[in-house]
Amino acid sequence: MWCRGVPAAPGGTALAYYQQDARSGAREWASAETVSGWCGEGRNGKLCLRLRGLPLGVDVLKRCLFCRKRFPKTERFGRFRSGRRIAYDPVRGRLWAVCDRCHRWNLAPLEERGEILYQLEKLCRDRAHLVAHTANISLHEAEKALLVRVGKADLAEQAWWRYGREMAQRRRRFDSTGSRVAALTYGAAAYVGEALGLAELDLDITWDDNPMADILRWRRFGWAAWHGRTDCDFCGSTLRALRYDLSWWVYPIRGEDGRLGVGVPCPRCDPWTPEKVYQLHGDAAENAMRRVLAYQHIQGANETLIRDAAREIELSGSAMDFVDRAAEERSSLWKMGPTLSIALEIAVNEGAERRLLGMELHALEFMWKREEELARIIDEELTPRRTLEAHLRHLPVRLLSRKG
Repeated sequence: MWCRGVPAAPGGTALAYYQQDARSGAREWASAETVSGWCGEGRNGKLCLRLRGLPLGVDVLKRCLFCRKRFPKTERFGRFRSGRRIAYDPVRGRLWAVCDRCHRWNLAPLEERGEILYQLEKLCRDRAHLVAHTANISLHEAEKALLVRVGKADLAEQAWWRYGREMAQRRRRFDSTGSRVAALTYGAAAYVGEALGLAELDLDITWDDNPMADILRWRRFGWAAWHGRTDCDFCGSTLRALRYDLSWWVYPIRGEDGRLGVGVPCPRCDPWTPEKVYQLHGDAAENAMRRVLAYQHIQGANETLIRDAAREIELSGSAMDFVDRAAEERSSLWKMGPTLSIALEIAVNEGAERRLLGMELHALEFMWKREEELARIIDEELTPRRTLEAHLRHLPVRLLSRKG
């Protein structure tokens, strides 16, 4: 068994090789970890390597070249296998299978990329949602897969759409049989306990309004969204907990650091004056607001309400602009109404995830720069020129000039 290529790169990075059976002409791919050493020159002056531990006929890209984890089968992309993430460059014609265990990028064989690149680019443009992007890469979500597309993002970034989907799923869970059975069980126990004088002090059920929602709220969230200590700037009283049953009257305000803050009406001052409030700032304020909004919207929302909330975000320009607008208006969640409060929950959650995605994108960009250098060596220096030019002519995205 012979393989054309170069030795493993410094730092333990494995290169991709193929070996060809002299009789059948079948090829299979291997990593540099399986190379046993140089064996001299082969035909046409090409340097050859002897491989060990890989029988002919085995498709190595069924497994990760680095940790050997098996890739799951995907019917959409034929023989190509990958983890939940697939990375590709439609301009340079690169395609990587990303391992879910070690997160390393496995370069696909050149002859298997063309059709898959077209499918990925079509899926990315027609059905995928742009999650986040940098100057060099963009992250898209489509059909339970994450696509890492190398190149400038052409679509508008609208990450808030995922929370609209979460709202619809929350409504289906609330209307499910399991939720109803759980609510009836807890409600019956609370009713009997109240009759016997053993009622739970933290559980407040409005039996004549919507007892099922009250029971499920208490079961999932408890009684307080925030515990701590903050003082009123006007009367000096102290707030030690933000109760959920009073959370409809909190105000979104602009924090000292420019982020979202929470204003809680002071009972000793005028509770209807937005200025006389306890103020929460920083991560504690954002976490409290997210918990309060999830508590109030435990029933989810229908598609009409979600579309109206999404339209409010679009009219503001972006999710963060909508949060700034809500903070400037200083309206309580009750005065905002269902549409604006749902839009606020979507926008607040989108901002929190955006920061996490920013850190993840920096890590993905670092991996891409390293794997791109390796792919350039394999494609441009180890691949016959005619094969490479034929591959580049059939890419879904072309440049006017490919020099450099």
